[in-house]
Amino acid sequence: MKIKRIYLVILIGFIIMTQGACGKLAKTEARKYIEINEVVKEVFLTDKGFSDELAKHVTKEVFNKTNIYNAYPVNSTEYKKPFSVDFSLAEISQKKANDILKVEMIYSVVIADYNRKIVGGSRDVTITFTVQMVDDGWIIIDKEERP
Repeated sequence: MKIKRIYLVILIGFIIMTQGACGKLAKTEARKYIEINEVVKEVFLTDKGFSDELAKHVTKEVFNKTNIYNAYPVNSTEYKKPFSVDFSLAEISQKKANDILKVEMIYSVVIADYNRKIVGGSRDVTITFTVQMVDDGWIIIDKEERP
């Protein structure tokens, strides 16, 4: 009877230890090589156009394809300024191969005019930025969106 209890205690201890180890493995975060969130937010949301500061981390072509003021008809006489923007951005993963990183993110955006008339928007769009590592940092050289 005592031997059965000892085996039972050992078995329970083993189960607790393996469950704890498996839980820690499941919670391990993916490796993060660089932080691009703030730059990407600025690329999406700035209404000041492409700047020298942005040029340090993104090509003009990527900026033009990403900036909401280029993507939506904000200059139409149909809409009254100023605009309000509801924007969210979340990073999913980063994958590195040599000096190229693929940073996968999800964004949602809604832009409305002064009268709350919707100008445009997107919800839960998966976007992958291709980032080139360079001597003095990094630069976003391409983007790909998937709805």
